[in-house]
Amino acid sequence: MTAASRTTPTRSRHAFAVAAVVGALLTGCGTDQGAAADSVVRLSFWSGYAGPNAVALEEIVDEFHAANPGIRVEMNFMPWDVFFKSLLPAYSSEGGPDLAAFDSTRLAQYAKKGVLAPVDDWFAANPESNVLVTAATEAVTYEGRKYAVPMTFTSLKLHYNRTAFAEAGLDPDQPPTTWDEWRDAMTRTTKDRDRDGTPERYGMVLPDHDTTPTWPIALWGGGGDLLEADGTKSALTRPESIAAVRTWVDLLREEEVSPIGLTGEEAEALFRDGKAAMMITGPWATAGFQSAGVDFDVAPVPPGPVRQATFGATTSLALNARLTPAKKKAAHEFLTYWVSERAQEGWMEGSGYPSIRLDQNSLPGNPFVAEFADDARIARPLMPGTVEFAKIYEDVFEPAIRDIVAGEVEVADGLDAAGRRIDEILTG
Repeated sequence: MTAASRTTPTRSRHAFAVAAVVGALLTGCGTDQGAAADSVVRLSFWSGYAGPNAVALEEIVDEFHAANPGIRVEMNFMPWDVFFKSLLPAYSSEGGPDLAAFDSTRLAQYAKKGVLAPVDDWFAANPESNVLVTAATEAVTYEGRKYAVPMTFTSLKLHYNRTAFAEAGLDPDQPPTTWDEWRDAMTRTTKDRDRDGTPERYGMVLPDHDTTPTWPIALWGGGGDLLEADGTKSALTRPESIAAVRTWVDLLREEEVSPIGLTGEEAEALFRDGKAAMMITGPWATAGFQSAGVDFDVAPVPPGPVRQATFGATTSLALNARLTPAKKKAAHEFLTYWVSERAQEGWMEGSGYPSIRLDQNSLPGNPFVAEFADDARIARPLMPGTVEFAKIYEDVFEPAIRDIVAGEVEVADGLDAAGRRIDEILTG
């Protein structure tokens, strides 16, 4: 299968300035104020979505309004950095949004602070909750309770340039299916024609910061992990973790299959410009690759020596803990609509993401949707229920990987230091 075109909505989304976010915070938009001067229940909804995803979300909200004239969901889109800087202060001031959509890795942090409403009653009352992607449902669970409804879910897949494969003597219809085949493809598609030490085309791009997590996929394939299964201590010093990281570090250092120090945006740009033969990313990138005319395809992340796994990126739809009974009832109506087949079809069409439902995994005209949905079987959440996710992943693990890849510290030493710091965070 080659890259197929898909229709992107053209209706512009509402733009909200940072000042509007601050104003919403100060007026306490999320609870009783403005509940209803009339018979309409109004729900404020914050999100960091942008572009086609925001347009798709607005269109689904409009359809919800048509079916539920007594409820109005008032969207507020803002950059993700503004969202996370504003959310907790808004909740703490007894305001904040009635509904908030954000990365599930942040969920435990807010659940622990008591600012989110448990939604176990919604799950119990909705049979359709049983068809939601399992990994996404796990990601919204904290200390045995569910604090959100999974809003979106997608696996990360290997994207590869068919032309680069053909030029390297590889069959574009036969992507790598083992780590050995993957390593071979990386080295064969890396081209340094003028032998100046800087390849004109890299075999792989592997970002290490400001990106959707990809390094954990390397850990998982080799049998390692960031945390032990019970989440109480680091797993980085396990032999499997060290061996897995060393495999990839050797590829980057010795074979120079990828630049080091890349952000996710920089990695996608290299692939989009034909300067990289492979990368791991999600469905948000496919439209840009297609628009750039890249002859690419997608495949499951190849199995490592221990297991086959990929990262499952999940967005949660959480409720303010201070909702009035009327607002809670209205919010539950919206949650039910969001996971419906109708709404999920609109989401797939507008965003290119797969459905949050296991029983709805294809979309005519966009075969990539089914491809990403199929890998839900091997997708894993990252450190679900971990309150200090950001400190562990962004402040400790990512810097450790950057230092190791840059040669500033040996693999085992770097992981040992990171593991000790993670243990301190978990016990502190």
